Amino acid sequence: MRRLAASLVFLAATFQTGCISGVDEFLDDLESIEIDLGGLIDVFQGTLTPPDYYTDEIIIQEDVVVVDDVTDDLHGVVLADVTLLGIENLTGFDISVTYLVDGVLQRVLVFDGETLLLDYACIFELEILSEEDYNPFTGALEQEFVFEDLFFLEGLDYFCGEAVILTFDPVTVTFEVADRVDLVR
Repeated sequence: MRRLAASLVFLAATFQTGCISGVDEFLDDLESIEIDLGGLIDVFQGTLTPPDYYTDEIIIQEDVVVVDDVTDDLHGVVLADVTLLGIENLTGFDISVTYLVDGVLQRVLVFDGETLLLDYACIFELEILSEEDYNPFTGALEQEFVFEDLFFLEGLDYFCGEAVILTFDPVTVTFEVADRVDLVR
């Protein structure tokens, strides 16, 4: 709701100053970003709501937005001030990923074959702590992994104003920074 209000204030100020071309350029940039991300992400996961079998708590910062439509969800956002974090799940399982964003604990569930894209204020430190793999049909916990030294730093591994897609792979049961998309055009 705050983003909608900010977008409306931005649009009202733009109309009053006569800078309509700036709005058009911003919307064109969002459409370009959506195309860039669409080339990397097959299926956007649009919810944090877990299935009944998942009994752990989803933990996410209050101001984080789940992005399933780039144009709608990022409208009015200062793109240079955000890090879009994508968690792509290619494991064959539903995965619970526990991680730290700037030292704050987060936990999400990413469905098999989907990518959860999250809009964070600029992330300076990202550390992946663990992964739990759940059978998407039975909900049974199949395996779990604890990671050490999977640490990413802004300015070294990525920059504010970028989308970072982390891919969890079924063979290695690890991930890498698969791609970065520059949000600032």
